[in-house]
Amino acid sequence: MKEVLPMRRLGIALVCAAAVAVPSVAQLSGSWEASLLILPSPPGVALEACVLTLAYGVAAGWQITSTSTFGTLGLTGQAFGVNGEFGPLALTGGIDFNPQDIGTVMVSYPLGCTPQTESVTLTAPAYKSAWFKAELNLFGVGVAFKLNHWAYPYTLDPTDPDDVEDYSWPCCPPQTQSYTLLALIITAPPATSIARFSDCCTGLAFTDVTLTLSGASLCCGITHNIEVYFTKAGFGYLSFTIDLPLCCGISIEASTTYTVAQKTLAVKPKWNGLGQACFEVYGDVLWDDAITGFAIYGYKLRCDFSSCSYAEFLTALDVAKIEEILDEEDLFQDSEFEYVKLGLCGPGCCGGMYTLTVAVYFQPAGTLFGFTRIGVDLGVPLLANFKLTLSFGVTATGGPTTLSVGWVLTF
Repeated sequence: MKEVLPMRRLGIALVCAAAVAVPSVAQLSGSWEASLLILPSPPGVALEACVLTLAYGVAAGWQITSTSTFGTLGLTGQAFGVNGEFGPLALTGGIDFNPQDIGTVMVSYPLGCTPQTESVTLTAPAYKSAWFKAELNLFGVGVAFKLNHWAYPYTLDPTDPDDVEDYSWPCCPPQTQSYTLLALIITAPPATSIARFSDCCTGLAFTDVTLTLSGASLCCGITHNIEVYFTKAGFGYLSFTIDLPLCCGISIEASTTYTVAQKTLAVKPKWNGLGQACFEVYGDVLWDDAITGFAIYGYKLRCDFSSCSYAEFLTALDVAKIEEILDEEDLFQDSEFEYVKLGLCGPGCCGGMYTLTVAVYFQPAGTLFGFTRIGVDLGVPLLANFKLTLSFGVTATGGPTTLSVGWVLTF
């Protein structure tokens, strides 16, 4: 009987623990995304990327998150976040850390700063950045306040998932070791105003303001977008876009951007037939007190057959200008100037969608038909919450063949 009591107590304890743990687990969600580099070999199979994201509901409408990034040396990045609501007030925020990177990076500064570049050795573990955003929507008007804080020399904006950490530091003395950016965002459709103020530990000062008018209607179905940007130094740029419907599903979108130094022009004829066809020309307006001509940097033809099925053809007459306009620094390699890209998608088994992207790149001469390389990216759902990914690349210029296999597990 004495032996039975401890076992009974253990059983009761396990039941109580399960009663507490099951609801807790039910509030836990997340994803595990990883990729293994198979080729080139050597070095053989290696961990290319691994990201574990966890989200836990701590109260009604409130959630905390954790994003852990792993590499071949272990934990390489760690971020925490929180989001929730108080009635019409929405709050989000986060903090980012460098767990172990002690490498040397090159920090760049804007024109007019001294020095223009600087070599900096990172320290770890260390704080990188933090951000906070509060949004309030009342009677169709949105007011948001956003605060970003960075430690030198980190400049990744954690509120922008597409941003790249390029170690570009503003004109702040490095010895201040931090940079703060405040933004006041007011939205009253179709108008948006964003005013930003910065602090290099020397006091808050005006930085820039952006005024946007989106989707405003003129007449006869014609819509236009206008964006004006000013800095504390004065005028930055003016962008004007107009969407002109013609007939039979054909329309033209023309965009002109004026800066202090140049004017750029983009024209996109569109056709909504079997899909949506879009022809875009990238160029500049040549001006000497009057329009003297146009400089064409390149052009792109894209046909969208569905939300993720398309064919795209891009030719760059000026590769550097095209990469600058598209904000893709490594779009082309060596003497490449053109690509053909095909995207396909469709229903997969067990739910989800399969995706396939094939891109073929070309150079003017030196290889058969000018072909340089081909890249293939495939994503196939095997279960409702499990997706297998494959990335393959082969070149005709002597570069190594690459192959990566990965997965995305959600729970």
